[in-house]
Order: sequence, then C-alpha cells, then structure tokens
Amino acid sequence: MKNTDISIYVPVFNGEKTIEKCIRSILNQSLKPNNILIVNDCSNDNTENILQKFENKIKIHKNSENCGLSYSRHYAVNNLNTRFIASIDADVEIDNRWLEILFSEIKKKGATLIGGRMFEKYTDNPCNLWRSIRICQNWGSEDKENPKFIFGCNNLLDTKNLNKKIIYNQEGEYYKTNGEDIEFSQKLKKKSLKLYYKSSAICYHLQDDNYKSLSNRYWRYIRYGDGLKKRNLFKTLKNSFRQFKKTIKWIVEDLFKLRFKLIIVNCFVLIYFVKNDFKLYLKKNDSNI
Repeated sequence: MKNTDISIYVPVFNGEKTIEKCIRSILNQSLKPNNILIVNDCSNDNTENILQKFENKIKIHKNSENCGLSYSRHYAVNNLNTRFIASIDADVEIDNRWLEILFSEIKKKGATLIGGRMFEKYTDNPCNLWRSIRICQNWGSEDKENPKFIFGCNNLLDTKNLNKKIIYNQEGEYYKTNGEDIEFSQKLKKKSLKLYYKSSAICYHLQDDNYKSLSNRYWRYIRYGDGLKKRNLFKTLKNSFRQFKKTIKWIVEDLFKLRFKLIIVNCFVLIYFVKNDFKLYLKKNDSNI
C-alpha cells in the first residue's frame, strides 16, 4: 500500500557498509512512501556506486561538498513536498511495519514528531553490546508522550504546523555531525507541539564497532553533549577524573551482572577518552600560541 502524503529520506556519508540494507528495508515497508530520497553528503567511498543500483526506485541528491548532517536534513525536508516526512540514518534497518506503525500513531496522538525503538543488531560483538547498554538510542519498552527528545536516527515528522525553511540549524561544527535531534525536539516543545515515542516501531542499528571506533564514538558523544565548550587544563583533568569514576562504576556493575567481556571495553573507552581529551586540549592550546 502506497501513501502519497509520506516521503522518507536518508542522509549518508561514507555509508558503503550499511546503505544497501537500509534502502532495502525501506523498499520492503508494508506502507510505501511516495518518495525515497537519499542525500549523499559527498561520500568518497563506494556509496555512490551502491546508490546507482537503486536509481529507478529512489531519488538521489549529492551535495557539492561535505556539508554535514543538519544541512542534509534541511535540504531533504525543504525538497520533499509531502505533509509527512520520515527519516532514518544510513546505518539503520527498519522493520517492515515501522512506517505503518508510526504513521498510524502520529495521527492517533496528534503528534508533530514521533520516533521508534532502535536495537543494536550485532550484540555478539562486546563493543556493540556495550553501546546498547551505555549509549542506547531508545526510551525503553513503554510508549512515552513528550520524551526528552526524539532520536534523529529514526522518526516521522508532520510538517503541517511548521515553517520548513527554519527547521534545522546548519551553522558551526556542532551541527555538522550531531546535535540536531535534541535542538529540534526542544524547538517543537517550545511551540507546544507534541512529541511521541512508539516502542513497537522497531529498527536496528547496523553499526559494528571495534574498541577504537567505539571509544572515539563515545568521546564524540560526550563532547557534543557538552556543547563543544572550550577546554583548559582544569576542565580536561576534571573530565578525565569524571570518566574514571564512571568506569569504576561500570566495572563493578558488569562484575555484578557477570558481563565479564564488557570490562575490557570499559578500560579501552577510558584510555581513549583521556587520550582524545588531552589531544583536544593540546591542539587548542597550540592554536592559541
């Protein structure tokens, strides 16, 4: 069944490992969107060649340069002319009823933005299991009205009450790779527009980390959550000590729950966190000389 009032888009940068599964999951939806737009943010891997395999079934826009996630979202929302616009990340695979469930629920609840529940797919890998526990991207097994925010990785937007031209902030480093979902959710709440989390709209995170990539991902997550505040030596030491305390707490928790394979992950995350934070401090310090 096709709905001519729904579009879906995927922003992608260097997504060669996951973009094909992502697109196939969209094509297999029980409720078919009218348009499928892939915004290629000037990928330099094999992403473009993979997209060409689907050129008869999707629309492809390639940014002239790497502009960042918020720019790609802004482009998509302003160039899709349907009232309802769904979005998933390039490393996400959606269950075949994901769109149908969200569309039914957004109308029933009168929400402006609704999101589903994302699971990590490859939890046999301890790095992915760690991520599913410590930086999961869902609000649990219960539906929730007006959660703190709707995750940008999977959602459906009703544009009826919005000026699409001013939805996403595109200025500065913060919005190049992160931050847009929290800010956008807060903007909707200030306008007294409803958010909703629907736990039965299932999707899966296809990211498959190793110790280094997970540790760097977690460090970026904390850094962006900190609002990219300027770093001095005191702040850097304070952050490292705070992370050390977290790590001790996690190790005790994992020992108690017999999650022994996560203990080494905790240690790698701490080591890379301290290393990355001091590298940032030294880089900023050198640039001021």
